[in-house]
Amino acid sequence: MAAQMSINKELQLERPLEDIRHEAVLNIVHTANVLSLKGAALFRRFELTEAQFNVLFALKYKTRDWTQSELSKRLVVTRASVTSVLDKLEEKGLVLRSAVEGNRRIYHVTLTKRGLDLVDKVEPMYRSDIHAALKGFSDTRCRELIGHLEHIRSQVRHTD
Repeated sequence: MAAQMSINKELQLERPLEDIRHEAVLNIVHTANVLSLKGAALFRRFELTEAQFNVLFALKYKTRDWTQSELSKRLVVTRASVTSVLDKLEEKGLVLRSAVEGNRRIYHVTLTKRGLDLVDKVEPMYRSDIHAALKGFSDTRCRELIGHLEHIRSQVRHTD
């Protein structure tokens, strides 16, 4: 097991954090950044960004047609951001946007065969990285962590 390092040492802080809640939040943010960088390195090998992979991944598991707007809500990004990501994915032949009958301003987004093949290739490697990062965490411990993070998000949303 890799040696654990405190956030104070990892960020080479000259004075240790004195506020435990600040230290906890900084740990969450820094951990998210570390995970994001690890994912970005993997996705770069396949000429994808993290956002592009997230779109492909979401589209793989949808069970009905989604519009660009619905996709942006699920990815928690702006419609403009989704449009830009979809433009790139469409250029690569990985997604297809098709006009919704009766409304030329709305498009359904689907994976192409090439897009599905790519996400099928990258996903197992991504999952392997996730499992490695959470090595030693039981299902119960993962559920507890999820519960704690959901609680924090709820608190943030309901704090003035």
